Amino acid sequence: MSANIVVCRSFKFPHFTTTKSCGDMKDAPVRNAFLASLKINPVDLVLAKQIHSNTVKIVSKKDGGKFLDGCDGFITDEKNLALGIFTADCMPVMLCSKDGRVKAALHCGWKGLACAILEKAVGIFKTDFGADAKTLCAYIAPHIKECCYETGGEFEDIFNIKLKNSKLNMAEIACVKLNKMGVKNIAVSIDCTFCGGDKFFSYRKNKTDKRQLTVLL
Repeated sequence: MSANIVVCRSFKFPHFTTTKSCGDMKDAPVRNAFLASLKINPVDLVLAKQIHSNTVKIVSKKDGGKFLDGCDGFITDEKNLALGIFTADCMPVMLCSKDGRVKAALHCGWKGLACAILEKAVGIFKTDFGADAKTLCAYIAPHIKECCYETGGEFEDIFNIKLKNSKLNMAEIACVKLNKMGVKNIAVSIDCTFCGGDKFFSYRKNKTDKRQLTVLL
């Protein structure tokens, strides 16, 4: 794969996150040209008009090449369907059963975490695909990390936590949630989208409308 993408080697399923040098992934011609460079057909990729919800949709090949309305996550058991999440500080979370049979991609900002998108997705793995949480692997992709995510005290009540220096650690909250559900195999990217050497688009840094793309293949 291209040197301009981020891949977590400890997450064993095919995936990547684009960097700023790849261009704005919300721009269709830019995105399609990038995908073509990786020999990925855009009609095999599902995307969403993300709304910071806990809605996770089960998708199939008929959804390939589409932007789905009103959701922030996808789950599928179709091998040749790729799932994509746009971010510019929010946290992409990828889930996959250990046998690779079922996979999910989730857009998790603080609102998604607070309204239980992780719990919703793990529940769908069990109820619709027979995949228990203990059989799942998780990868938390580049996002704004605790070092840079300054928030108000209300987040202590929202997440029932004690903030450290008024900084929110979304990955830690996600890991606690996943662990409580039985997901133990979790990898977390070291990259911060805010202070990562101008490597990523960051909404908090400059209010950009541009986005990177995390894809689970």
